Amino acid sequence: MPCRLTIRIPLSLLLLLPVYSLAGQPAGPLPGRSPEDDTVITSAVRGCDVDIQKHCNGAGDKTLKVFMCLMANEENLNPACREGVLEAAVSIKAGSESLDYSINACEKDVEAQCRGVQPGDGRIVGCIKTNESRVSDECIAALKQTGLWERGK
Repeated sequence: MPCRLTIRIPLSLLLLLPVYSLAGQPAGPLPGRSPEDDTVITSAVRGCDVDIQKHCNGAGDKTLKVFMCLMANEENLNPACREGVLEAAVSIKAGSESLDYSINACEKDVEAQCRGVQPGDGRIVGCIKTNESRVSDECIAALKQTGLWERGK
């Protein structure tokens, strides 16, 4: 059975790290967010059993540390693992861009309607949904376009 390493990266940490393409060209850092933002982006890396044992054995069970190790050793990875790391990096970048788009579209609405709501676990989106009649169409559209609307509690 192929390895399926699931990584959970806090958005605030992701913003400190550039995402590297497998072509070897570094991407720029993602737009900044508050260090208190505890939004997590989850992705899976497939096909890396052997490479984790070979290159990242000292990383323990810290999935972010293993993922960063795999990225650092990309030129030495088997093709399936290299593809898995690329897919995860693209997924993480797309997730962070969706969050950024929604945050920008909803910033004023969150400030007006959900000021005291602690971020995380879909609480802010849940607050937006509760106050839907007083929230801008732009915010609701952004949340629906990015799939975050369905995740709110």
